[in-house]
Amino acid sequence: MRNRWVLLIATGCLLWGANGCKTAVEPSPEPGIFRVLIKGADTDTSIIIQNDTSQFSRWDNFNVIVSQGRLYRGENYAYIYNNPSSARKAVDTVNVLAREWLNGVPITYLDTTQITPANSRFCKYVIFESYVPPGSYSRFSFTLTASEMEIFIPKHYLNPVGLPPGVTPSMEFVVDMTVNESGVTELELEISPYRSLRRYQDQFYFERQVSVKSVQNL
Repeated sequence: MRNRWVLLIATGCLLWGANGCKTAVEPSPEPGIFRVLIKGADTDTSIIIQNDTSQFSRWDNFNVIVSQGRLYRGENYAYIYNNPSSARKAVDTVNVLAREWLNGVPITYLDTTQITPANSRFCKYVIFESYVPPGSYSRFSFTLTASEMEIFIPKHYLNPVGLPPGVTPSMEFVVDMTVNESGVTELELEISPYRSLRRYQDQFYFERQVSVKSVQNL
């Protein structure tokens, strides 16, 4: 008789489990991906240095350093890295004067076609891409600095670049965003690389002209 009751109790437990019993631990939601891109403004096409107006060249360099990305929900924030793999890196450098042909092919040192605003555009870069908890976010901040700018046409200019006195390296953007579970939220920033430079003696101040161009859920 005792064995019969044990068998009945065991069978009842199995049936109860099959009917979807819940434990005290609920499954955690899957994270989403937050991605940040940056691209030069197509309307920003020239700079005047000592009465010389620059023209695009395949050698131009204006490397900006991006780091310390943070995505905010109220006063809480998640650190943002430059790729979603386990080999997370918090700092990256991109050349915001680099250009590509209109078909998306990067312009290299080997190209001989004259580069103009009509046949080319600034390259677009992914500067942050990281897993974050799903939910609503209200701010994004990151550090943006530079050390020098180099152009070659009509003359070769190599000048140091730094932030104006008293300006902090961090930039903050107030923008409402939603990261969905297992989804991708993409924030695109637009920088005006030439308008961001103001000459001061033998250097340039990096007066960062950066704005939010779009936010979309992919």
